[in-house]
Amino acid sequence: MINHLNKLSSNKTVVDGKASSGRIDCQSGIERSQQGLTSESDEAKIAALSQALKYGRAGRQWLFQIVKNESGPVQWAAFDLLWVSVNEKARQKLLQYRPWRSEVGIDYTRLRNLLAAGQWEQADAMTKELMLKVTGREKEGLLDRNSSENFPCEDLCTIDRLWVRYSKGRFGFSVQERILESLLENQNAQKGSSEHPEFEVSLRDSVNQLGNSIRDNFAAKVGWRRNGEWLHPHELTFNLSAPEGHLPSPMIATPYDPKGGGEQACKETIGKWCGACCFGSVWCGVLFLGWWYILYRLKGCPCRRPITSQ
Repeated sequence: MINHLNKLSSNKTVVDGKASSGRIDCQSGIERSQQGLTSESDEAKIAALSQALKYGRAGRQWLFQIVKNESGPVQWAAFDLLWVSVNEKARQKLLQYRPWRSEVGIDYTRLRNLLAAGQWEQADAMTKELMLKVTGREKEGLLDRNSSENFPCEDLCTIDRLWVRYSKGRFGFSVQERILESLLENQNAQKGSSEHPEFEVSLRDSVNQLGNSIRDNFAAKVGWRRNGEWLHPHELTFNLSAPEGHLPSPMIATPYDPKGGGEQACKETIGKWCGACCFGSVWCGVLFLGWWYILYRLKGCPCRRPITSQ
């Protein structure tokens, strides 16, 4: 980071053949801020960043380079400082470099790289691994209703944005939520909910009631059921030819380990939670509440806001 910032601050603005004294003062100020970035403490680095805005355009350019090239809390702080100090046109450019945030310090670089490379199967497994880590449920091996209901919004939005961005809008929890909402709206219309509001079924109702028709229709729509049969993980389509909403898979909510283990591992751990026909199938993930409540949780998260309130 220091190298490319030194290059930026070494550029001089020349007026009538002489370096502007104001520019020299600005350069000196930025250099002092750069020295603060050598600290091992994120708090000290962030404090150094906050001084950059005193130096006008040069300071903003410096912060922009950090947003483009760094990750973690220092990048997040630089992004937030820039966001409140630039106009709407600059914000639109800045959004291209929106940080992948985490409320619990998770690094999403590896997931981003897998998705960017189109390694969808590995990204699906990594998504489960990271979501278990976020919720501290690595030992249990699946998300339950409580962990899904309380999943940190920053992390859920980051995971969803990464899937949506690199699949060009085909995959992601928000894509699944939109499809499910559409199915519910159609069901409500067929039941005449406009005349009989008591028949209206909301997303939360579908999660609580888990009607077979909702579950099966959704699974068929996103390609998790084929010819009336539930697929197993290895039968999923791990490329962009898959139906919209096909990924991430609901394996986040099943004891099956997509990296290995299979039926026997399920029986030895928490097989008592599911019948033999469920082991390793996508249906097992949909049957449990964890995946459904992730969609409901996402609906309540402020994912469309570019930055968090601080």
